[in-house]
Amino acid sequence: MEIYQELARKAFNNFKAADHLTYMTLPLLKDTRLILTVLENLNLALLNGMNSILEYERLYRRVSALPESLELRLNIFEAISKRYDVTGEELNLIRSIKNILERHKNSPVEFSRPGKFVICADDFKMKTVSVEEIKQYLILAKGFLRKVDGIIR
Repeated sequence: MEIYQELARKAFNNFKAADHLTYMTLPLLKDTRLILTVLENLNLALLNGMNSILEYERLYRRVSALPESLELRLNIFEAISKRYDVTGEELNLIRSIKNILERHKNSPVEFSRPGKFVICADDFKMKTVSVEEIKQYLILAKGFLRKVDGIIR
């Protein structure tokens, strides 16, 4: 199995986990701290999907050696995304989820509210992530992963 196929398989598994957590586990447990776990799985799904396309491009020598830096990989992916009809909304989704998780990692305070998870920064700026936002993210991610599947097949 090629590396791009393995990355795509991981992306679909991460997406299934995020989807299951959102639609099955979260309503059952009513614990909004699970939103972070959903975001982490969704982030892995999107990054593995993106890396799958990049490895596919590298295999067919349309892209030279890929950098280790995530930011550089994102820039390369943005450059080739038009070839595969990846929308700006899908590119923004990858960046926004990455940014939310970075804010969480650097935040001194975080707490949950009914249906929302709140991340507070040092400068008292707050970022809330609701279950409804997560569901919208899942819809966009599903479309993106369908494109990844179509590309590598």
